Amino acid sequence: MNEKRILLAVDGSQNSLRAADYVGEVVRGGPGFHIELVAVLVPPDRDIFPDLAQFQAERDTRARDAAQALDAARNILLGKGVAAADIGIRTMSCLDMDVAGTILAVRGECGCGSVAVGRRGLSKAEEFLLGSISSRVARHAKDFTVWVVG
Repeated sequence: MNEKRILLAVDGSQNSLRAADYVGEVVRGGPGFHIELVAVLVPPDRDIFPDLAQFQAERDTRARDAAQALDAARNILLGKGVAAADIGIRTMSCLDMDVAGTILAVRGECGCGSVAVGRRGLSKAEEFLLGSISSRVARHAKDFTVWVVG
């Protein structure tokens, strides 16, 4: 685990962009930091689309949205003075694992000492029923820190 490696999970939401802004403020000017941006693609359910063309169109839309989210977060970090060489970008498919599990797997793979996520805008009742990605990531934190930005 490297304390100067930060995994920043983004989905294009305002809270994930606030997380990018927060991370940029924290590492601004600090030597040796590396930020790994990740967007997790959740594939659409094939069964809800009447034909393959509509399914592929939705999959393409989700991939384009993920690329835009990564680009927006990267631009925020660059605007805070983080060097382009200190920013990695990944898009991961969420196939067998849930989004939180995918984020945790990427964190383990890249050895990040911190994970930054935006808080999903759920009410207490919704969070209880549905859970949240940020809550699940925080629950599984054993040897790393979690920053939940809202």
